Amino acid sequence: MAQLNDFMTKIDLSVLHAYVVSYGKSVVYAKGEGIVQQGYRCRYVGIVKSGYFKYVAINSKGQEIVTGFSFEGEVVTDYVHGFLFDRPSLTSIVSGCDAEIMRVSVDDVRHHLRERNPDFIADASSNLLQEAYCRYLNMLVKTPTERFHELVSRYPCITHNLPIQEVASYLGISRRQLHRIREAESVADISDKKNISPH
Repeated sequence: MAQLNDFMTKIDLSVLHAYVVSYGKSVVYAKGEGIVQQGYRCRYVGIVKSGYFKYVAINSKGQEIVTGFSFEGEVVTDYVHGFLFDRPSLTSIVSGCDAEIMRVSVDDVRHHLRERNPDFIADASSNLLQEAYCRYLNMLVKTPTERFHELVSRYPCITHNLPIQEVASYLGISRRQLHRIREAESVADISDKKNISPH
């Protein structure tokens, strides 16, 4: 599956993966169940075996805002507040469908990584910061259509595999806006096909 989270492709996760596979416990989450709730400390690091998880925060209107995803084969945890600083999470991590992970405790994997790969935390942190900064800039300088195109280029099946509302929330737009963007894309595709001369 394509990687939506670029920072995970830029660091060596082999030590983390090997530890989780060797010592992790398989846990199944029903749709809507959380690994951690906003305001509580995240106790686990997991590798997604099936399904997906979404990172969500609640805005001032009580609406759920999607801030990220973890898909099959990816790490799922509150890396910044839970893993790095042992503080309560600013987001909830919730299964978007029935899902399964291999999980270990944050404390155990943190200790293991510090012994086996002392550069891991610094490398992961710098790459995560770079990705967060790029996403922040994208929200300021790119149009919703441009952000949609970028998302689809990185993960082509995302609009087919996830609820439209979750995709729209992640892009920072309304469901109606996303519908209009996709509608315009469909019209453009049809027009392009009509303009292609038969061989």
